[in-house]
Amino acid sequence: MEKFCLKVGFNERQTATLISGKPLFYEGELYSEEHKRKFKTERAGFQVVKDPKDRSKLALAINGQLIGEWFREQFNRLFSSVRRTVEPLRRGKGMGL
Repeated sequence: MEKFCLKVGFNERQTATLISGKPLFYEGELYSEEHKRKFKTERAGFQVVKDPKDRSKLALAINGQLIGEWFREQFNRLFSSVRRTVEPLRRGKGMGL
């Protein structure tokens, strides 16, 4: 869990706070290994919790939501906004050569 917190973007002091089980409020960018990009957070609450699927493992939660789900939600939101701005190519009745 410590390596994961450091990889996501927390510094050593913030990681120590999370590992101790205390909540941490953070504002900045977090890196998603799955999506290979950074996502911005604004005053979000983080805490290390037990993984709901496997109670013997730990998971990082942001505002009560698992971080993997949060990253997917942010990526989908970004992807849908990009998709709306790109217009499909129009095939006109121009002069074909």
